[in-house]
Amino acid sequence: MSCEFVAGADGFHGVSRKSIPADVLTCDTHEFGYAWVSILAEVHADPMAVLAVHSRGFSAQITRGPGKSRIYLQCPLTDAVEQWPDERIWSELSERFGHPVQPGPINTKQIVPLRGVVFSPMRHENLYLLGDAAHIISPMSAEGMSLALHDAETFARAVIHRIGTGDSRLLDEYSDTCLRHIWNRQQAAIWMTDTMHDSGDSSYHGEFRKQIARVNLETLLQPADTAN
Repeated sequence: MSCEFVAGADGFHGVSRKSIPADVLTCDTHEFGYAWVSILAEVHADPMAVLAVHSRGFSAQITRGPGKSRIYLQCPLTDAVEQWPDERIWSELSERFGHPVQPGPINTKQIVPLRGVVFSPMRHENLYLLGDAAHIISPMSAEGMSLALHDAETFARAVIHRIGTGDSRLLDEYSDTCLRHIWNRQQAAIWMTDTMHDSGDSSYHGEFRKQIARVNLETLLQPADTAN
């Protein structure tokens, strides 16, 4: 491929990042120590999003269009999909929600380890990494798409500026500009993920972390005018 600008936006398993020499890239990771059973089911979510903190682990049900919802259940990293038959999923969700949940057909299920990953730099010669090709953020933050769009806008503005003025300054700063934003959002994602998971189930990180997470959760749920 011969281009003046190449946007590597082909995901975490794409070829863009893999084409960068290994001695150029740095990979920093954070492992949370647990996973989600992620389920797409033919059931209506009402209300549209429910999050639950429970001693058995975090759970959530979030609408994904008419008559469909995405369900998440915290589980050990060592769990396999085969350990989560449909009956167990609906029983566990009902237990963690504290009320019966209407079951329905399940389309897909997978085990998703929770982690944060950041590759740097996000530029090598004329290749610019965007989105999951450069970083993974905890799904608890719901910011994966937002980070990708931020990268895309930063890259687009830099290219437009370079073509319009001949000034490559914004392109030269692309990696640093994106990484500042990414690390800021990674920090927030770790705080939210720890708060929602450790405050319920202490079996992963112990009672001390659970009590700290409970304080964070209670502070988060306070009305804004009483938070201080």
